[in-house]
Amino acid sequence: MSQSKELGTLIVVILKARHLHQPSFYKQDPYAQASLSGQTQRTKPEPKGGQHPVWDEEFRFPVLVDPGKDSVNRKLEVSCWKDEPRSEDKLLGKGIVDIESTLKTGEFDDWVPLETSGGARGELYLEMTFYANGPPPLNRRPSKIKQSDRLTRPQSYKPVPPKGGPPSALNPTPRSAQCLITIPFSPRPTVSEDQN
Repeated sequence: MSQSKELGTLIVVILKARHLHQPSFYKQDPYAQASLSGQTQRTKPEPKGGQHPVWDEEFRFPVLVDPGKDSVNRKLEVSCWKDEPRSEDKLLGKGIVDIESTLKTGEFDDWVPLETSGGARGELYLEMTFYANGPPPLNRRPSKIKQSDRLTRPQSYKPVPPKGGPPSALNPTPRSAQCLITIPFSPRPTVSEDQN
């Protein structure tokens, strides 16, 4: 069996759910689970969590290098279940998140819609962070200037030396010598008493 190379680690925080399907009158003990590349992890059941449970649990998944067109390791499947101690657990809803954009941006946090064959069944709030094993890619936008012009000054630039010597950090041009503007002042005309 060939060993797949890891691209990095995806940290998934299953925070909470809202508007879960509640098949009975009694408050249910829901739990959530996430599956990626054949690995499944689940939260603890939230006692009497009902339709709006809160878990705030963190899971780590290895992200494998994508082998060609097989995109199964780029889909995170999430689901919520009703914990049934005396029988088989009941599916409340499931959803799928494509993690491809998270691998590029590094972060995701949003509500994921859950559904079953019966329709919409609530939402699950996820926070995901991707940590690559290698150095981060340089996704710089193209520069608007040529590489040769990046650190050069324009040809017309000539520093003006201050009076008393060349410019330096110890002898900067005084502010008063850089710019002198004279603003004329004219008093406002006053209204004399005899003009009224």
